[in-house]
Amino acid sequence: MVDRLMSQVRDIFFEEFYRELERVVAGLRGEELRMEMPLQLVEALRRRWHEYEPSEDLSPLTLIGVDGGVQQSRFSHGWTVSVGRACALIRSPGEEALRVRKRVKIHIGRIFDDRDRAYIPSYVRLIAEYGVASEAAEEVVEAGGRPLVLMDGSLYLSRFPYAEREYLSHPRLLAELFEAMASLHILARDHGFPVVALAKDSTVFYLYMALLREILALSGIDGNLASIVAESPSPLSLRGKMGRLEEGEREVLEGLLGGVKPLCDQELVETSVDGPGFTHPLLLAPSIYYRRGDAVPSLYRRVRELLPGEEAERVVSALEAFFSRPPVAVTYWRPRRGARPFRLDISASSLGYGFPMKEIRRNAFVVEGRGLDAVREVLDHLGFWFCNPLEYNLPLRQADRLARFDRQLYASRYEPFIIKRMEERGVTLLSRVRDLREVVA
Repeated sequence: MVDRLMSQVRDIFFEEFYRELERVVAGLRGEELRMEMPLQLVEALRRRWHEYEPSEDLSPLTLIGVDGGVQQSRFSHGWTVSVGRACALIRSPGEEALRVRKRVKIHIGRIFDDRDRAYIPSYVRLIAEYGVASEAAEEVVEAGGRPLVLMDGSLYLSRFPYAEREYLSHPRLLAELFEAMASLHILARDHGFPVVALAKDSTVFYLYMALLREILALSGIDGNLASIVAESPSPLSLRGKMGRLEEGEREVLEGLLGGVKPLCDQELVETSVDGPGFTHPLLLAPSIYYRRGDAVPSLYRRVRELLPGEEAERVVSALEAFFSRPPVAVTYWRPRRGARPFRLDISASSLGYGFPMKEIRRNAFVVEGRGLDAVREVLDHLGFWFCNPLEYNLPLRQADRLARFDRQLYASRYEPFIIKRMEERGVTLLSRVRDLREVVA
């Protein structure tokens, strides 16, 4: 009854909303919103641009499209359940029928930190996706085929789990994550097939910062200024460090680097080049190496101090496998003239870099001419399936439709079984007061 009455009442907050909107918009200045690209940055990117239009012929690779979804239940006193599911669609050359592999991963625990409640569902989804991708790739390899594993999003952990509380809270889940990621990359290296991930939208600065370092190197500047740029993972970090420099040093960097505006890689590519092609692949070092000191050995020591023997050794073994697998390279691909560029992560072993990822301490471009044919082979396959800037890839769209996890479906079909089985095991589950209030209202 209350809901029906409220639906007939004009929104009582609209006048306040509009006044606040006008106040905020009045503070925007057009000259700040128009991001003018520094000329030296545009020139640096164009030097790293390869014009290329994908072939119209489908390559003999067996395409494996992988996608997943996740849902979460939260109860009082910290009880949290995350359910991830993923599917792999296998499309062999010359075959119309698709083969489907499926995987579900569930994590149950008492989580007391809001940050972990945000991180854990993504870990659960990734474990499901990497697990099903490895199963599908093994199936293709055993049948004598050569797969191309295509995942949605990124192959790179931009935020590496480093905090002690994560290893105290969910160490086994982290071990599974590192093992799952390492397993797929090692399988790809050993059997010579590419693993790629395609992202529609990305706001990282890996390419931007690599180009700034090239500009600095070409200028002949070294010493303290060069090390400041080399040790900065993003333009925001660099601007903070520049603010602490002497005025003369700061003016040198600002004059050379164009003020260090926070332009994400996709924006940089989109505004600098127009035709089809891709940027020179950039090898990505583990993000943990941007921390000072012996980051990885220190992490191993702390894990052994925090966790009991067997559990600690499993986590350390999983970490070692993760850092010992081949690295990831990133390139930005524009499939057609005028189209928006996509971020493409690709297993570096397919480019000829099969050494351990831990050997790379800073992001670096691949050697000139090396691995470009492998990139073109992948782009030929992706270009064949390119739909439009919104759907962008037919196999990924199909995998997304199967794996997408609807909240209503989860709450009506999955969650009741979870609650019933947990209670049968003696876990007392109380709905959160916030959730009960929503039901009563």
